Amino acid sequence: MKLFVWEGYGVLQDYTCGMICVLAESLEDAHRLIKEKCDYAEGSYPPSQFKVAENPEAFVCWGGS
Repeated sequence: MKLFVWEGYGVLQDYTCGMICVLAESLEDAHRLIKEKCDYAEGSYPPSQFKVAENPEAFVCWGGS
């Protein structure tokens, strides 16, 4: 399993940027899971700009309005 992370500019952005984290076997599975959980997220994040964590890692997203 890998942790796929989308964060920063253009990710579920309203007033500030959002974050998507998906634990999946593959990138294709990650995209499928995003669509299943949040079908309105499609087109609201850059699908090719992600990080993959296969070892202990922390990702932090400071929220705002």
